[in-house]
Amino acid sequence: MNGHPRFSPRQSEIVALIASGCTDKQVARALSVSLRTVRTQLERLYAANGVHSRAQAVLIWAQASGFI
Repeated sequence: MNGHPRFSPRQSEIVALIASGCTDKQVARALSVSLRTVRTQLERLYAANGVHSRAQAVLIWAQASGFI
């Protein structure tokens, strides 16, 4: 990852739900969006932040949010 993590408000919502243990399907239901929307947002988040997994995304989100 280069520079500061970048998350849109929607991506932050998605990663927060993932961090709490939700699956992509559960995230989609919670946010009233399609499963494809969740996966697209995750793909964009991965690309923008140079990460390759949910675990990495949660880690950088938690660090950027001040949780760790």
